Amino acid sequence: MFFMLITVSAFAEEITMKEFLDLVKKNHPFFTKEALTAAIEKKQAETYLGDEDWNLSITPSFSHLGEVTASEYGANRIEKFGIEAGVRRKLWSTGGQLGFSVSSGYTNSDLTMLNRFKHGIGASYTHPLLQNSKGKLYRLNYDLSKYVIDSAEIQALENQEDFILDVATRFLDWVRLSEMIQISKERLNLAEEQLIQTEKKREANLVDKVDVLRSQDAVRISEQTLLQIESQWKAKQAELSVLAQDRKVYEKNPSYSIYTMEKLPGIEKSLSQLKKQSRVLKTLAVLKEKLTHSREGLVEQDRPELNLTLSGWLYGSDEQFVESLGIYKPDVLLSAGFTMPIEKRTVTAKIEKVDLQIMQIDEDINNIEVSLEASLRNLFIQIVEMEKILALNQEQIVSAQEKTQEEVKMYNQGRGQLTFVIQSRDNEENAKLTYVENAVFYHSLLFQYRALLDELLTAEQAIKSE
Repeated sequence: MFFMLITVSAFAEEITMKEFLDLVKKNHPFFTKEALTAAIEKKQAETYLGDEDWNLSITPSFSHLGEVTASEYGANRIEKFGIEAGVRRKLWSTGGQLGFSVSSGYTNSDLTMLNRFKHGIGASYTHPLLQNSKGKLYRLNYDLSKYVIDSAEIQALENQEDFILDVATRFLDWVRLSEMIQISKERLNLAEEQLIQTEKKREANLVDKVDVLRSQDAVRISEQTLLQIESQWKAKQAELSVLAQDRKVYEKNPSYSIYTMEKLPGIEKSLSQLKKQSRVLKTLAVLKEKLTHSREGLVEQDRPELNLTLSGWLYGSDEQFVESLGIYKPDVLLSAGFTMPIEKRTVTAKIEKVDLQIMQIDEDINNIEVSLEASLRNLFIQIVEMEKILALNQEQIVSAQEKTQEEVKMYNQGRGQLTFVIQSRDNEENAKLTYVENAVFYHSLLFQYRALLDELLTAEQAIKSE
Protein backbone atom coordinates (compact mmCIF):
# COMPACT_ATOMS: atom_id res chain seq x y z
CA MET A 1 0.00 0.00 0.00
CA PHE A 2 1.31 3.43 -0.93
CA PHE A 3 1.90 6.12 1.69
CA MET A 4 -0.02 8.99 0.17
CA LEU A 5 1.68 12.36 0.36
CA ILE A 6 -0.34 14.41 -2.09
CA THR A 7 0.85 17.89 -2.93
CA VAL A 8 -0.05 20.59 -5.41
CA SER A 9 3.00 22.77 -5.07
CA ALA A 10 5.01 24.89 -7.43
CA PHE A 11 8.12 23.85 -5.51
CA ALA A 12 7.61 20.08 -5.79
CA GLU A 13 10.04 18.04 -7.83
CA GLU A 14 8.94 17.55 -11.45
CA ILE A 15 8.54 14.39 -13.48
CA THR A 16 8.65 14.44 -17.28
CA MET A 17 6.50 12.41 -19.62
CA LYS A 18 9.46 10.22 -20.59
CA GLU A 19 10.37 9.55 -16.96
CA PHE A 20 6.80 8.61 -16.18
CA LEU A 21 6.48 6.28 -19.17
CA ASP A 22 9.79 4.64 -18.27
CA LEU A 23 8.44 3.94 -14.79
CA VAL A 24 5.27 2.43 -16.25
CA LYS A 25 7.20 0.23 -18.67
CA LYS A 26 9.52 -0.88 -15.87
CA ASN A 27 6.98 -1.52 -13.12
CA HIS A 28 3.52 -2.18 -14.53
CA PRO A 29 2.62 -5.90 -14.72
CA PHE A 30 1.03 -5.39 -18.14
CA PHE A 31 4.45 -5.30 -19.81
CA THR A 32 5.59 -8.45 -18.04
CA LYS A 33 2.40 -10.18 -19.15
CA GLU A 34 2.88 -9.15 -22.77
CA ALA A 35 6.52 -10.25 -22.74
CA LEU A 36 5.39 -13.70 -21.60
CA THR A 37 3.15 -14.12 -24.65
CA ALA A 38 6.04 -14.70 -27.04
CA ALA A 39 7.89 -16.76 -24.40
CA ILE A 40 4.88 -19.08 -24.16
CA GLU A 41 4.78 -19.52 -27.93
CA LYS A 42 8.51 -20.27 -27.98
CA LYS A 43 8.01 -23.02 -25.43
CA GLN A 44 5.15 -24.35 -27.52
CA ALA A 45 7.49 -24.47 -30.51
CA GLU A 46 10.03 -26.42 -28.47
CA THR A 47 7.44 -29.14 -27.87
CA TYR A 48 7.68 -30.05 -31.57
CA LEU A 49 11.39 -30.78 -31.17
CA GLY A 50 10.44 -33.89 -29.21
CA ASP A 51 9.35 -35.45 -32.50
CA GLU A 52 13.05 -36.07 -33.18
CA ASP A 53 13.74 -37.69 -29.80
CA TRP A 54 14.73 -41.32 -29.43
CA ASN A 55 11.83 -43.62 -28.55
CA LEU A 56 12.38 -46.79 -26.55
CA SER A 57 10.22 -49.88 -26.99
CA ILE A 58 10.33 -53.16 -25.05
CA THR A 59 8.31 -56.15 -26.20
CA PRO A 60 8.27 -59.33 -24.10
CA SER A 61 6.49 -62.30 -25.67
CA PHE A 62 5.36 -65.83 -24.96
CA SER A 63 3.75 -68.28 -27.36
CA HIS A 64 2.51 -71.84 -26.97
CA LEU A 65 2.03 -73.98 -30.07
CA GLY A 66 -0.30 -76.88 -29.52
CA GLU A 67 -0.23 -80.28 -31.09
CA VAL A 68 -1.75 -79.25 -34.41
CA THR A 69 0.57 -76.35 -35.11
CA ALA A 70 3.61 -77.92 -33.46
CA SER A 71 3.18 -81.06 -35.59
CA GLU A 72 4.26 -79.00 -38.58
CA TYR A 73 7.71 -78.89 -36.95
CA GLY A 74 7.56 -82.58 -35.96
CA ALA A 75 6.79 -81.85 -32.32
CA ASN A 76 3.82 -82.22 -30.05
CA ARG A 77 4.30 -78.87 -28.38
CA ILE A 78 6.50 -75.79 -28.74
CA GLU A 79 6.86 -72.91 -26.31
CA LYS A 80 8.74 -69.74 -27.10
CA PHE A 81 9.92 -67.10 -24.63
CA GLY A 82 11.40 -63.85 -25.90
CA ILE A 83 12.05 -60.18 -25.34
CA GLU A 84 12.98 -57.47 -27.82
CA ALA A 85 14.08 -53.92 -27.01
CA GLY A 86 14.69 -51.16 -29.50
CA VAL A 87 15.24 -47.44 -29.95
CA ARG A 88 14.04 -45.46 -32.94
CA ARG A 89 14.06 -41.85 -33.98
CA LYS A 90 13.05 -39.62 -36.86
CA LEU A 91 15.79 -37.72 -38.67
CA TRP A 92 14.55 -34.26 -39.60
CA SER A 93 17.61 -33.64 -41.77
CA THR A 94 16.77 -36.54 -44.16
CA GLY A 95 13.15 -37.42 -43.43
CA GLY A 96 14.21 -40.97 -42.62
CA GLN A 97 13.87 -43.17 -39.57
CA LEU A 98 16.78 -44.89 -37.84
CA GLY A 99 16.41 -47.79 -35.41
CA PHE A 100 18.51 -50.18 -33.32
CA SER A 101 17.28 -53.25 -31.49
CA VAL A 102 18.40 -56.25 -29.44
CA SER A 103 16.50 -59.51 -28.93
CA SER A 104 16.80 -62.61 -26.83
CA GLY A 105 14.67 -65.73 -26.88
CA TYR A 106 14.41 -69.40 -25.97
CA THR A 107 12.47 -72.15 -27.66
CA ASN A 108 11.38 -75.19 -25.63
CA SER A 109 9.71 -78.28 -27.05
CA ASP A 110 9.54 -82.03 -26.70
CA LEU A 111 12.11 -82.30 -29.47
CA THR A 112 15.66 -81.71 -28.34
CA MET A 113 16.70 -80.30 -31.69
CA LEU A 114 14.26 -77.40 -31.31
CA ASN A 115 15.38 -76.37 -27.85
CA ARG A 116 17.63 -73.41 -28.51
CA PHE A 117 18.64 -70.00 -27.28
CA LYS A 118 18.67 -67.19 -29.86
CA HIS A 119 20.09 -63.66 -29.48
CA GLY A 120 20.46 -60.86 -31.98
CA ILE A 121 21.30 -57.20 -32.56
CA GLY A 122 20.11 -55.23 -35.50
CA ALA A 123 19.81 -51.84 -37.17
CA SER A 124 17.43 -50.43 -39.74
CA TYR A 125 17.05 -47.22 -41.71
CA THR A 126 14.13 -46.07 -43.85
CA HIS A 127 14.75 -43.26 -46.32
CA PRO A 128 12.04 -41.33 -48.23
CA LEU A 129 12.69 -40.81 -51.93
CA LEU A 130 9.58 -38.75 -52.74
CA GLN A 131 7.20 -37.54 -50.00
CA ASN A 132 8.92 -36.04 -46.95
CA SER A 133 12.26 -35.81 -48.71
CA LYS A 134 14.72 -33.90 -46.47
CA GLY A 135 12.22 -34.13 -43.61
CA LYS A 136 9.88 -31.38 -44.80
CA LEU A 137 6.82 -32.90 -43.16
CA TYR A 138 8.66 -33.78 -39.96
CA ARG A 139 9.68 -30.12 -39.50
CA LEU A 140 6.43 -28.58 -40.74
CA ASN A 141 4.76 -27.85 -37.39
CA TYR A 142 8.00 -26.52 -35.92
CA ASP A 143 8.58 -24.27 -38.92
CA LEU A 144 5.00 -22.98 -38.76
CA SER A 145 5.39 -22.23 -35.06
CA LYS A 146 8.06 -19.63 -35.92
CA TYR A 147 5.38 -17.57 -37.66
CA VAL A 148 3.19 -17.84 -34.57
CA ILE A 149 6.08 -16.54 -32.44
CA ASP A 150 6.68 -13.62 -34.82
CA SER A 151 2.97 -12.77 -34.78
CA ALA A 152 2.86 -12.95 -30.97
CA GLU A 153 5.86 -10.62 -30.67
CA ILE A 154 4.31 -8.11 -33.07
CA GLN A 155 0.95 -8.23 -31.30
CA ALA A 156 2.63 -7.81 -27.91
CA LEU A 157 4.35 -4.64 -29.15
CA GLU A 158 1.06 -3.36 -30.55
CA ASN A 159 -0.69 -4.00 -27.22
CA GLN A 160 2.12 -2.25 -25.36
CA GLU A 161 1.88 0.76 -27.64
CA ASP A 162 -1.88 0.99 -27.10
CA PHE A 163 -1.24 0.87 -23.36
CA ILE A 164 1.44 3.58 -23.59
CA LEU A 165 -0.97 5.76 -25.60
CA ASP A 166 -3.55 5.39 -22.86
CA VAL A 167 -1.23 6.27 -19.96
CA ALA A 168 0.40 9.11 -21.93
CA THR A 169 -3.06 10.58 -22.50
CA ARG A 170 -3.72 10.34 -18.76
CA PHE A 171 -0.44 12.12 -18.05
CA LEU A 172 -1.51 14.88 -20.46
CA ASP A 173 -4.71 15.20 -18.48
CA TRP A 174 -2.60 15.70 -15.34
CA VAL A 175 -0.67 18.44 -17.17
CA ARG A 176 -3.97 20.02 -18.22
CA LEU A 177 -5.16 20.14 -14.61
CA SER A 178 -1.83 21.68 -13.53
CA GLU A 179 -2.21 24.48 -16.07
CA MET A 180 -5.82 25.01 -15.03
CA ILE A 181 -4.73 25.33 -11.39
CA GLN A 182 -2.25 28.07 -12.30
CA ILE A 183 -4.90 29.94 -14.28
CA SER A 184 -7.44 29.57 -11.46
CA LYS A 185 -4.91 30.82 -8.91
CA GLU A 186 -4.27 33.90 -11.05
CA ARG A 187 -8.01 34.50 -11.28
CA LEU A 188 -8.39 34.10 -7.51
CA ASN A 189 -5.52 36.53 -6.83
CA LEU A 190 -7.12 39.11 -9.10
CA ALA A 191 -10.50 38.58 -7.45
CA GLU A 192 -8.97 39.05 -3.98
CA GLU A 193 -7.15 42.19 -5.12
CA GLN A 194 -10.39 43.48 -6.60
CA LEU A 195 -12.22 42.79 -3.33
CA ILE A 196 -9.63 44.73 -1.33
CA GLN A 197 -9.85 47.71 -3.71
CA THR A 198 -13.64 47.62 -3.70
CA GLU A 199 -13.79 47.53 0.11
CA LYS A 200 -11.51 50.57 0.26
CA LYS A 201 -13.71 52.41 -2.24
CA ARG A 202 -16.76 51.46 -0.21
CA GLU A 203 -15.18 52.88 2.93
CA ALA A 204 -14.62 56.07 0.97
CA ASN A 205 -18.25 55.98 -0.27
CA LEU A 206 -17.01 55.77 -3.87
CA VAL A 207 -18.99 52.62 -4.72
CA ASP A 208 -22.19 50.97 -3.62
CA LYS A 209 -22.32 48.01 -1.26
CA VAL A 210 -23.48 45.80 -4.13
CA ASP A 211 -20.02 46.09 -5.66
CA VAL A 212 -18.50 44.67 -2.48
CA LEU A 213 -20.97 41.78 -2.59
CA ARG A 214 -20.14 41.16 -6.23
CA SER A 215 -16.44 41.12 -5.44
CA GLN A 216 -17.02 38.68 -2.59
CA ASP A 217 -19.00 36.40 -4.91
CA ALA A 218 -16.19 36.53 -7.45
CA VAL A 219 -13.69 35.42 -4.76
CA ARG A 220 -15.91 32.58 -3.55
CA ILE A 221 -16.54 31.33 -7.08
CA SER A 222 -12.80 31.42 -7.83
CA GLU A 223 -12.05 29.53 -4.60
CA GLN A 224 -14.63 26.86 -5.42
CA THR A 225 -13.27 26.45 -8.93
CA LEU A 226 -9.70 26.15 -7.66
CA LEU A 227 -10.64 23.58 -5.00
CA GLN A 228 -12.53 21.52 -7.55
CA ILE A 229 -9.61 21.48 -10.00
CA GLU A 230 -7.12 20.69 -7.22
CA SER A 231 -9.22 17.72 -6.12
CA GLN A 232 -9.21 16.43 -9.70
CA TRP A 233 -5.43 17.01 -9.86
CA LYS A 234 -4.84 14.99 -6.68
CA ALA A 235 -7.05 12.16 -7.96
CA LYS A 236 -5.17 12.07 -11.26
CA GLN A 237 -1.82 12.10 -9.41
CA ALA A 238 -2.93 9.13 -7.31
CA GLU A 239 -4.10 7.28 -10.42
CA LEU A 240 -0.80 7.82 -12.23
CA SER A 241 1.21 6.88 -9.17
CA VAL A 242 -0.53 3.50 -9.08
CA LEU A 243 0.00 3.00 -12.82
CA ALA A 244 3.71 3.78 -12.40
CA GLN A 245 3.85 1.61 -9.26
CA ASP A 246 6.00 4.30 -7.66
CA ARG A 247 4.89 6.26 -4.58
CA LYS A 248 7.38 9.04 -5.40
CA VAL A 249 4.95 10.28 -8.05
CA TYR A 250 2.85 11.52 -5.11
CA GLU A 251 5.61 14.05 -4.42
CA LYS A 252 5.97 15.39 -7.97
CA ASN A 253 4.39 17.75 -10.44
CA PRO A 254 4.12 16.97 -14.16
CA SER A 255 6.53 18.63 -16.56
CA TYR A 256 5.47 18.93 -20.19
CA SER A 257 5.34 21.84 -22.64
CA ILE A 258 1.87 21.63 -24.06
CA TYR A 259 2.29 24.93 -25.90
CA THR A 260 5.13 23.65 -28.11
CA MET A 261 4.22 23.03 -31.74
CA GLU A 262 5.82 20.28 -33.81
CA LYS A 263 6.70 20.13 -37.48
CA LEU A 264 5.33 16.95 -39.04
CA PRO A 265 6.72 15.39 -42.22
CA GLY A 266 4.57 15.60 -45.33
CA ILE A 267 1.51 13.37 -45.44
CA GLU A 268 2.78 11.33 -48.40
CA LYS A 269 6.05 10.59 -46.62
CA SER A 270 4.13 9.55 -43.52
CA LEU A 271 1.87 7.29 -45.60
CA SER A 272 4.89 5.59 -47.14
CA GLN A 273 6.38 5.14 -43.68
CA LEU A 274 3.07 3.79 -42.37
CA LYS A 275 2.85 1.05 -45.00
CA LYS A 276 6.44 -0.01 -44.31
CA GLN A 277 6.31 -0.25 -40.53
CA SER A 278 2.66 -0.76 -39.57
CA ARG A 279 2.47 -3.66 -37.13
CA VAL A 280 -1.05 -4.48 -38.25
CA LEU A 281 0.19 -4.97 -41.81
CA LYS A 282 3.21 -6.91 -40.55
CA THR A 283 0.90 -9.28 -38.68
CA LEU A 284 -1.07 -9.96 -41.84
CA ALA A 285 2.16 -10.43 -43.81
CA VAL A 286 3.36 -13.01 -41.26
CA LEU A 287 0.02 -14.81 -41.47
CA LYS A 288 0.30 -14.90 -45.26
CA GLU A 289 3.82 -16.36 -45.02
CA LYS A 290 2.53 -18.98 -42.60
CA LEU A 291 -0.25 -20.00 -44.96
CA THR A 292 2.17 -20.11 -47.89
CA HIS A 293 4.48 -22.40 -45.90
CA SER A 294 1.50 -24.50 -44.84
CA ARG A 295 0.52 -24.84 -48.50
CA GLU A 296 4.00 -26.15 -49.29
CA GLY A 297 3.42 -28.82 -46.65
CA LEU A 298 0.12 -29.81 -48.25
CA VAL A 299 1.81 -30.05 -51.66
CA GLU A 300 4.41 -32.30 -50.06
CA GLN A 301 1.67 -34.52 -48.64
CA ASP A 302 0.19 -34.75 -52.11
CA ARG A 303 3.32 -36.49 -53.44
CA PRO A 304 3.48 -40.32 -53.60
CA GLU A 305 5.37 -42.19 -50.92
CA LEU A 306 8.43 -44.14 -52.01
CA ASN A 307 10.47 -45.37 -49.06
CA LEU A 308 13.62 -47.46 -49.19
CA THR A 309 14.37 -49.60 -46.12
CA LEU A 310 17.66 -51.29 -45.29
CA SER A 311 17.95 -53.46 -42.20
CA GLY A 312 20.59 -55.85 -40.94
CA TRP A 313 20.81 -58.34 -38.09
CA LEU A 314 23.53 -60.36 -36.42
CA TYR A 315 22.30 -63.50 -34.70
CA GLY A 316 23.69 -66.16 -32.42
CA SER A 317 21.88 -69.44 -31.74
CA ASP A 318 22.75 -72.60 -29.84
CA GLU A 319 21.35 -75.17 -27.47
CA GLN A 320 23.73 -73.85 -24.80
CA PHE A 321 23.19 -70.33 -23.50
CA VAL A 322 26.87 -69.34 -23.44
CA GLU A 323 27.46 -70.64 -26.94
CA SER A 324 24.40 -68.74 -28.21
CA LEU A 325 26.06 -65.45 -27.29
CA GLY A 326 28.39 -65.78 -30.25
CA ILE A 327 26.50 -63.25 -32.36
CA TYR A 328 28.05 -63.22 -35.82
CA LYS A 329 25.60 -64.74 -38.29
CA PRO A 330 24.15 -61.94 -40.47
CA ASP A 331 20.70 -61.34 -41.97
CA VAL A 332 20.16 -58.50 -44.43
CA LEU A 333 16.90 -57.07 -45.80
CA LEU A 334 16.46 -54.44 -48.50
CA SER A 335 12.92 -53.40 -49.39
CA ALA A 336 11.03 -50.59 -51.06
CA GLY A 337 7.46 -49.44 -50.48
CA PHE A 338 5.33 -47.32 -52.82
CA THR A 339 2.02 -45.73 -51.88
CA MET A 340 -0.09 -43.32 -53.88
CA PRO A 341 -3.77 -42.51 -53.38
CA ILE A 342 -5.84 -42.96 -56.50
CA GLU A 343 -7.93 -39.94 -55.60
CA LYS A 344 -6.59 -36.87 -53.81
CA ARG A 345 -9.76 -35.03 -52.94
CA THR A 346 -8.85 -34.30 -49.31
CA VAL A 347 -5.44 -32.76 -49.94
CA THR A 348 -6.67 -30.96 -53.07
CA ALA A 349 -9.52 -29.38 -51.12
CA LYS A 350 -7.11 -28.28 -48.37
CA ILE A 351 -4.78 -26.68 -50.91
CA GLU A 352 -7.66 -24.84 -52.56
CA LYS A 353 -8.84 -23.66 -49.14
CA VAL A 354 -5.39 -22.24 -48.33
CA ASP A 355 -5.28 -20.51 -51.73
CA LEU A 356 -8.58 -18.81 -50.92
CA GLN A 357 -7.30 -17.82 -47.48
CA ILE A 358 -4.20 -16.24 -49.04
CA MET A 359 -6.42 -14.31 -51.46
CA GLN A 360 -8.54 -13.18 -48.51
CA ILE A 361 -5.46 -11.93 -46.64
CA ASP A 362 -4.36 -9.95 -49.73
CA GLU A 363 -7.76 -8.24 -49.75
CA ASP A 364 -7.57 -7.74 -45.99
CA ILE A 365 -4.17 -6.05 -46.43
CA ASN A 366 -5.67 -3.71 -49.05
CA ASN A 367 -8.60 -3.02 -46.73
CA ILE A 368 -6.34 -2.23 -43.76
CA GLU A 369 -4.12 0.01 -45.90
CA VAL A 370 -7.16 2.04 -46.93
CA SER A 371 -8.36 2.26 -43.32
CA LEU A 372 -4.92 3.28 -42.04
CA GLU A 373 -4.55 5.94 -44.73
CA ALA A 374 -7.97 7.35 -43.89
CA SER A 375 -7.10 7.52 -40.18
CA LEU A 376 -3.69 9.08 -40.84
CA ARG A 377 -5.09 11.76 -43.15
CA ASN A 378 -7.82 12.48 -40.60
CA LEU A 379 -5.30 12.98 -37.78
CA PHE A 380 -2.92 14.98 -40.01
CA ILE A 381 -5.65 17.44 -40.99
CA GLN A 382 -6.83 17.78 -37.39
CA ILE A 383 -3.29 18.51 -36.21
CA VAL A 384 -2.68 21.14 -38.91
CA GLU A 385 -6.03 22.82 -38.29
CA MET A 386 -5.55 22.70 -34.52
CA GLU A 387 -2.33 24.71 -34.95
CA LYS A 388 -4.43 27.45 -36.58
CA ILE A 389 -6.94 27.27 -33.74
CA LEU A 390 -4.18 27.59 -31.16
CA ALA A 391 -2.90 30.70 -32.91
CA LEU A 392 -6.42 32.17 -32.70
CA ASN A 393 -6.58 31.20 -29.02
CA GLN A 394 -3.43 33.25 -28.38
CA GLU A 395 -4.96 36.25 -30.14
CA GLN A 396 -8.14 35.79 -28.12
CA ILE A 397 -6.18 35.80 -24.84
CA VAL A 398 -4.36 39.01 -25.81
CA SER A 399 -7.65 40.61 -26.79
CA ALA A 400 -9.32 39.52 -23.54
CA GLN A 401 -6.42 40.92 -21.52
CA GLU A 402 -6.61 44.28 -23.32
CA LYS A 403 -10.36 44.41 -22.78
CA THR A 404 -9.90 43.69 -19.07
CA GLN A 405 -7.38 46.50 -18.78
CA GLU A 406 -9.85 48.92 -20.39
CA GLU A 407 -12.73 47.77 -18.19
CA VAL A 408 -10.58 48.20 -15.06
CA LYS A 409 -9.47 51.68 -16.21
CA MET A 410 -13.03 52.77 -16.88
CA TYR A 411 -14.23 51.37 -13.53
CA ASN A 412 -11.46 53.14 -11.61
CA GLN A 413 -12.41 56.36 -13.37
CA GLY A 414 -16.03 55.89 -12.34
CA ARG A 415 -17.19 55.42 -15.93
CA GLY A 416 -17.74 51.65 -15.80
CA GLN A 417 -19.39 48.95 -13.74
CA LEU A 418 -17.74 46.27 -11.59
CA THR A 419 -19.92 43.67 -13.26
CA PHE A 420 -18.15 44.33 -16.54
CA VAL A 421 -14.74 44.03 -14.88
CA ILE A 422 -15.62 40.67 -13.32
CA GLN A 423 -17.15 39.45 -16.55
CA SER A 424 -14.09 40.53 -18.53
CA ARG A 425 -11.73 38.75 -16.14
CA ASP A 426 -13.88 35.63 -16.35
CA ASN A 427 -13.70 35.82 -20.15
CA GLU A 428 -9.93 36.15 -19.93
CA GLU A 429 -9.76 33.08 -17.68
CA ASN A 430 -12.03 31.13 -20.04
CA ALA A 431 -9.86 32.08 -23.01
CA LYS A 432 -6.78 30.75 -21.20
CA LEU A 433 -8.61 27.56 -20.20
CA THR A 434 -9.75 27.06 -23.78
CA TYR A 435 -6.15 27.48 -24.90
CA VAL A 436 -5.07 24.80 -22.40
CA GLU A 437 -7.79 22.38 -23.52
CA ASN A 438 -6.93 22.85 -27.19
CA ALA A 439 -3.18 22.54 -26.54
CA VAL A 440 -3.70 19.28 -24.67
CA PHE A 441 -5.99 18.01 -27.43
CA TYR A 442 -3.33 18.97 -29.99
CA HIS A 443 -0.70 16.88 -28.22
CA SER A 444 -3.10 13.99 -27.76
CA LEU A 445 -3.58 14.06 -31.54
CA LEU A 446 0.20 13.95 -31.94
CA PHE A 447 0.35 10.88 -29.69
CA GLN A 448 -2.38 9.20 -31.71
CA TYR A 449 -0.51 10.08 -34.90
CA ARG A 450 2.71 8.51 -33.59
CA ALA A 451 0.84 5.47 -32.31
CA LEU A 452 -0.69 4.97 -35.76
CA LEU A 453 2.84 5.11 -37.21
CA ASP A 454 3.98 2.66 -34.48
CA GLU A 455 6.51 5.14 -33.11
CA LEU A 456 5.14 5.78 -29.64
CA LEU A 457 7.05 2.99 -27.92
CA THR A 458 10.33 4.72 -28.83
CA ALA A 459 9.97 7.32 -26.11
CA GLU A 460 13.16 9.19 -26.98
CA GLN A 461 11.78 9.78 -30.46
CA ALA A 462 8.15 10.25 -29.53
CA ILE A 463 8.35 12.53 -26.50
CA LYS A 464 10.08 15.65 -27.72
CA SER A 465 8.38 18.38 -25.74
CA GLU A 466 9.88 18.00 -22.27
